[in-house]
Amino acid sequence: MRMEAGLTLVELLVTLAVLGVLLGIGIPAFGALIQESRLTAATNRFVGALHATRSEAVRRNLRVTLCKSADSAQCAETGGWQQGWIIFVDTDATGTRSADDPILAVGGSIPDGVAIAGNSPVEHYISYVGLGSTRRANGSLQMGTITLCAGDSARRIVISRTGRARVELAQCGA
Repeated sequence: MRMEAGLTLVELLVTLAVLGVLLGIGIPAFGALIQESRLTAATNRFVGALHATRSEAVRRNLRVTLCKSADSAQCAETGGWQQGWIIFVDTDATGTRSADDPILAVGGSIPDGVAIAGNSPVEHYISYVGLGSTRRANGSLQMGTITLCAGDSARRIVISRTGRARVELAQCGA
């Protein structure tokens, strides 16, 4: 009698069934991990842009503005912050870039799946003055909240009256 090495059909089917169950459990969890990772990366990029804007305003002792921009040259009036942004010296203190305002930095668009929206005070732009606080074009305080959503996960960036930004957990649509 000769011994054959290998798998029987039953052993192969059991192995495939176990593999199918593991993949069925693992793939959805992996999708949520990717979504959470995208949200964290987008939050970090936006907070970094806020810090750069504030830092430049203090360093130059001038008004420096961060605004949403689709073309990396002009401020956008429509769409969300996910389309990208520019940081510029706002020489005429309008919250929008004029031709002679130098661009300091450009933030490219955020990958699909992450939406970024600001409430009314920070919907279009965020301006820092030389003392590091935020001010609207009319000179009033600019405090607001920017919400980043990816699926069911969300982060909220809250800009205080002193211009500092903090990140907190949130829910999309809340």
